[in-house]
Amino acid sequence: MVSIVRAPEPAAGGAESIRSRPGAALRGQIIAYHGYRLPEGRPRSRLEVPDGVVTVVIALAGGLSLTAGGPPQGASSFLSGLRTTATRGEHGGGLHGIEVTFSPLGAYRTFGIPMRYFTEAFVDLSDLLGRTAAVLVEQLRQADSWVDRFALLDSVFLSCGDKGGTVSPEVREALRRLHADSRPEALSRISGEVGWSPRHLRARFGQQVGLAPKAVARVARLQRALRLQSLGLDGAEVAAFGGFHDQAHCIREFKAMTGLTPSRFAAHRGGLPPGSALDRVAGRVTSLLLPDDA
Repeated sequence: MVSIVRAPEPAAGGAESIRSRPGAALRGQIIAYHGYRLPEGRPRSRLEVPDGVVTVVIALAGGLSLTAGGPPQGASSFLSGLRTTATRGEHGGGLHGIEVTFSPLGAYRTFGIPMRYFTEAFVDLSDLLGRTAAVLVEQLRQADSWVDRFALLDSVFLSCGDKGGTVSPEVREALRRLHADSRPEALSRISGEVGWSPRHLRARFGQQVGLAPKAVARVARLQRALRLQSLGLDGAEVAAFGGFHDQAHCIREFKAMTGLTPSRFAAHRGGLPPGSALDRVAGRVTSLLLPDDA
């Protein structure tokens, strides 16, 4: 069902934000579609924090400047793989496009490319879809409605699934267990529970997930900490219930992965809950509008 999410800024006249689930056959692979249109002349800067999902951005107008541990790089239609550090995205307004949010295993099933090639990287859409990429972008531009655009994406990604990668049941189960218990001490136990050595599990995660199990656990702890923070828990409680060794461990990880301390992140976030219009995926804290001095 398509839903309209209002733009977070009261002055953002003319903005559109449309979210939809994919067709039933893709719901094990794609989490959501998000169509957006931002008006001209409204520059924005957004901090994208590690969220454990793979995002494909399809630009219909405008482009982004992305900064991730190096000089800024321009991007229009691209895949953003799993990350353990934040990315800053900036644009000058007039942005129009679609975000497709995949689960890591869903991206592997769709594209059939070892996910380690996408880790901490931006990959041009044409490198994923070949000549189909330019045709798809033009068809999306000419479509009459968001419903038509999302239906077109369903068709394209369903056809990709015929040649996608096969997910190991052990990887799927280990990923599920890591999300349920991401404490550092749980890692060695989980590999034994699925019947694989830690080395073999790391190799398969590199192929089918993109991050090693330890890195997946770090991202899961960060996301849990952000959700707990949004509920009003203090720093010690966030650390205790978030699976960290202690509060100092929580602060170090938070700063390493977002570039901000927990208190500064909370101040910029302004108390908005997960699933708000600032967040890309309901239930996860994935992005944060930043002031110029952030």
